[in-house]
Amino acid sequence: MSIERDIILTAPIDGKPDSFTGDRSVVLSKRQLKNIKENPIINGLFITAIGFYPHAKHHYRKRKKGIQDYILIYCIDGNGTICIDNKEFDLQPNSYFVIPSHKAHTYWASKTNPWSIYWLHFEGERSSYFEEHFGKVNNIKQSSKSRIDDRIKQFNECLTTLESGFSRENINYANLNLNSLLASFFYIETYRAAKGHRSTNPVDQAIFFMQQNINAIIKISDISNHVKLSESHLTKIFRNKTGTSPMDYFINLKMQEAIRLLISQSLKIKEVAYRLGYNDQYYFTRIFTKHIGTSPGSFAKMNRRK
Repeated sequence: MSIERDIILTAPIDGKPDSFTGDRSVVLSKRQLKNIKENPIINGLFITAIGFYPHAKHHYRKRKKGIQDYILIYCIDGNGTICIDNKEFDLQPNSYFVIPSHKAHTYWASKTNPWSIYWLHFEGERSSYFEEHFGKVNNIKQSSKSRIDDRIKQFNECLTTLESGFSRENINYANLNLNSLLASFFYIETYRAAKGHRSTNPVDQAIFFMQQNINAIIKISDISNHVKLSESHLTKIFRNKTGTSPMDYFINLKMQEAIRLLISQSLKIKEVAYRLGYNDQYYFTRIFTKHIGTSPGSFAKMNRRK
C-alpha cells in the first residue's frame, strides 16, 4: 500500500549518476525533438526520454523547479520515494506515479530495497488531458488478469525501437505506441477487458450485460439487478463514466448493431428490427431515425456496398 508523508525524513543528500548494471535509456536530442514537434502525426503526445533502471541502488534526482516534461515512473520491484509539494509518496512494486510538468520534485531509491523502474518523459499538448492520474500513487492490483507482462512488453517495444536508431519510421512508431502504453496505465479496466478479462467495475459489467442481450428488450431494472445496484445509483455512476444514461447507451448499442446488419448483411428493415428484439418495424424505424438522423431505408441505400 502506498504511504504519503507530510515531512521529508528519508531523502538522501546526494546520489550517483544514472548508471546501473543492466540499465537502458534513450534521450532524444533537441534536434530530434524539434522534428517531432513539427510532425503532426505525433506532436500531440511524444516521448522525450525513456529507460529502465534495474535494482537502482543510490538512485537520486532533485529538480528544484521541475522540468517541462511529464515524468512517469513505473516501479516493478523494490521501492522508492517521490516527493512533491513537501509530501512523500512511497512507490511499491506494481505502482506508478506521474510527476506533472514544471513541478519541483525529488525522488530516490530505497537504501535497503532499491527500486527497479521503467521511466518515461513525455510532452505534447495532449499530455495535460490525463492530469487526473498525475501527482499520486496509482496501484496496479496484481492478478492473472492484470496484463502486467503485456505492459512491460509495450514499454520495451518503445525503448527497443528508439535504441535501434532515430529514423523517421522508428520515431513515429515508438511515439504512436506511446498512446497505447499510456492507455494501459490510465484506462486499466478497459486495458484488461480488451484481452477478454471481465471487469469488476459495475458500469463495465452493465455494458457487457447489454452487449450480451443486444437482441433482447431489457429494462433498467434488469441491468441494475444484474450488477446488484439500485437503479438510481447505477444511473448516476453510469452517467458519470459514459455521459449518458444506461438505457440511452443500450439503444445506441442496438442502433450500431442495426447499422452493421443493414450494411454488411443487406437485411431488410423488418429482419433487422426482429433481430434486435423489435416486433414492430415502424417503431424500430422511429428509434433508428431519432438516434442516427436518417431512416434505416435511406441509410441502407446510401451505405450498402455495391
